[in-house]
Amino acid sequence: MPTLTRLAAAIFFAALAFYAGESYKILYEHPPRRDDGSLYLAGIAAFVGWRFVGRHIDASFVQSVFHTLQGVILTLFLALTLFGTYHVFWHGYRVRYSNLEEAFLGFVGVFVDHLVRMTDLDFMLMLGGMIVGTGIALTLIFRWAEARRFER
Repeated sequence: MPTLTRLAAAIFFAALAFYAGESYKILYEHPPRRDDGSLYLAGIAAFVGWRFVGRHIDASFVQSVFHTLQGVILTLFLALTLFGTYHVFWHGYRVRYSNLEEAFLGFVGVFVDHLVRMTDLDFMLMLGGMIVGTGIALTLIFRWAEARRFER
């Protein structure tokens, strides 16, 4: 059922994922110039915000921050899975992999490369602040929406 909290979670997740995606580019030695990776990440994050996070937000700040953390992990997992699959098929069509084992190692390599790059302390602190801030903001929106609903 559509609710204001689910809509807010989708919008917040998309905006923050786009910002995090743009900030992530700085971690590259030679940053990519295209924005389609950040838009791709924002689309996945909006989906996760709507379907998972917005559904589980309640009046508890701690629970909401925890669900926001889970949503970020789910967004990261989905994005890396789809990007790794794209990478494997792209290189597979170029005949860069001779068998399924090499393709699987290429898929896992995409995961590991991105996760290792994300272990930068400043990036992790920014991500942690975004998680806490988003969880608190979504809880406040939920409380406001529930108070408004009960006034009627």
